[in-house]
Amino acid sequence: MADSIDVKRIRHLVLLSEELHFSRAAERANLSQTAFSRSIQTLEADLGVRLFDRDTRSVTLTAAGRQLLARGRELLGSAGRLVAEANHIAKADGGELKFGAGMMAANLYLADTLTTLRRRIPKLMMKVEVNHWHHLIHQLEQEQIEFFVAYTCDPGRLSDPRFAITLLPAKPTSIFCRGDHPLVQQQAPVTREQLLDYPWSSVLFDEVAPARLRDLLDLPEGTSAPLALGCNDLQLLRSTTLGSDSLLFTWRAWLEDDLRSGALRDVGALLQPGFPGGGCNIASAIVCHAGRTLSPIARQAIELISASAGLPLPPG
Repeated sequence: MADSIDVKRIRHLVLLSEELHFSRAAERANLSQTAFSRSIQTLEADLGVRLFDRDTRSVTLTAAGRQLLARGRELLGSAGRLVAEANHIAKADGGELKFGAGMMAANLYLADTLTTLRRRIPKLMMKVEVNHWHHLIHQLEQEQIEFFVAYTCDPGRLSDPRFAITLLPAKPTSIFCRGDHPLVQQQAPVTREQLLDYPWSSVLFDEVAPARLRDLLDLPEGTSAPLALGCNDLQLLRSTTLGSDSLLFTWRAWLEDDLRSGALRDVGALLQPGFPGGGCNIASAIVCHAGRTLSPIARQAIELISASAGLPLPPG
C-alpha cells in the first residue's frame, strides 16, 4: 500500500461511483478512457483493495469501494476547503463559496447576505443551490456545498449527530387566499374541515410536509392537506392564489404588501378553533458538518445570515 494518495485519483473514484460507466466518467474527468481506467487501477494498487467489479457490461462498487467512497468524498471536500482558504488568504478579493438555501431562507436572508459579501469580496464566486432540506442534505453529504440554511417539516432531523445545526428565529406562517375568496365572504367562522375543500399551494418542502400540515390543523389520522401545487417560484404561487380559489400555505413576510392592500387575506386568522398554540411559526436552521472547520468565507456568510435573521452573535 502506498504512503500517499493522489487526490485526483480520489476524484476519479467518485466520478466512476456516480456514473458506473468508464466512458462517461472519463469524459467528466477530461481524460481518455484508457487514461481514466489506468488511474482507477493505480488507485486500487495504492490502496491495496479492489474498488470496482467490472465486466464487459457493467461496473459496480465492491464492498470496500462503498466503504471508502464516503471517506473519499470527505477528503475531496477538505481539499476544496483548503484551496478556498488559501485563495482567501492569498487575495482577500476572491475565492469561492458554495452553499444551499431553502426557499424561505433565500427569500428572507440572502439578498442582504449576498450583497454584503459582494461588497466585501468583489471577485468572490458564489454558487447557491435553492431547494428543500432533503435535497440539500444530499448535496452536503456529497461535499457539493459547504453548508445550507433551510426549513424541515421533520423535527427529528434537527438532532442528526452528523451535523452541527443552529436554529434561526421562527417566522409567522399561515394559510392565505385571495381577498374575495368564498371562505372570506361567508358569515360563519371558517372551520379546518372547510380548508380541505380547496386545493393548496406551497413552496417545495420535504416529503413529510403533508403529515406535518395534518398535525398543524389537528386533522383526523389518515387525512392530509390537499397540496395540489408545489413550486419554488414565489410569483407563480402568488398569481395562482390571486387568480383562483386555491389556498397558499407560506410564511407571511413576502405577502405583506398584498395583505395590506386586501388583495390577499390571512384565512388562518379566521379559523375557529384557531391553530393549536394560538399561532403557526416555522424556523429555518443553518446546517453544516459536525466537527468540521468552515472556510473563512463560509463563516462570514453564516454570520451575515444569522444577523439578518436576528440571531444574537457570540461575543468576539
